[in-house]
Amino acid sequence: MRDYPYFYFMKYLNLFLMFLSCLLSPALFAQTPRQIETDLLKSFKKIKYWDERLRDTSVNAGDSLYNANNEFGQKLQNYSEKYTSTIIYPFALLKKEYLNICTSTDGLFRIYSWDTEGDGTMHEFENVMQYRYRERTHSIWVRDTAVGRQDKYVPYYTNIYSFKANNKTYYLGIYEGVYCSTCWGQGMQVFVIENGKLNDDVKIIKTASGLHSQLYYEYRFNGEKKDDIRFDPVSKTISLPVVIKDRVTNKRILYKFTDQYFERVKN
Repeated sequence: MRDYPYFYFMKYLNLFLMFLSCLLSPALFAQTPRQIETDLLKSFKKIKYWDERLRDTSVNAGDSLYNANNEFGQKLQNYSEKYTSTIIYPFALLKKEYLNICTSTDGLFRIYSWDTEGDGTMHEFENVMQYRYRERTHSIWVRDTAVGRQDKYVPYYTNIYSFKANNKTYYLGIYEGVYCSTCWGQGMQVFVIENGKLNDDVKIIKTASGLHSQLYYEYRFNGEKKDDIRFDPVSKTISLPVVIKDRVTNKRILYKFTDQYFERVKN
């Protein structure tokens, strides 16, 4: 014969313990930034490992390289979205392995960029874009057309400038592209965080062809990497070089922010 008082006691005790376990599990499995970096570093090194084995016919290094990039991208996106502290953590060990990390001065926007490696002269890059809105962090994993996630070439970000206007903070991401051994490009993409979303279609640059959210130029790479798009936060002026026949010259083009748009001005 069933002892009903004891039966109900055990039933509700088990439910209570399950509920308590759900409450405690995030704390029990929480990781420190150092532990996160250790795990990410292990995954990131696999990319270089399989890149170095691409000419080894005894293994399918191409698929393994793809899987290594996939594993790292997923982990970086998950960690950067789950753990708010990652947006300001330096990740010095990952930087030594050539994961580029650029962070806005207000600490609300960060871009992680890496080369997916491979044998081709065109370099393919991936980015995780992390931003903070109110008390939460969000992350977007940006990949190339090969995996059907984007409809354009994904560049490599090297710097973020920022300035405030019109009750918004604008982020100017400096990026580069490597299309072959001699054809390189550099650009500036405008971002803004609004209504919990990262908007990269911020058309505040006025040129002769209309309003745009970016500036860009291509040049012939001769062994010297260029870093020629700059922003002066005091004068709110973008400066980029004049390119003639794929050659970067010493002449400059200036776009100054005038209340609403960046507009070209004379030097």
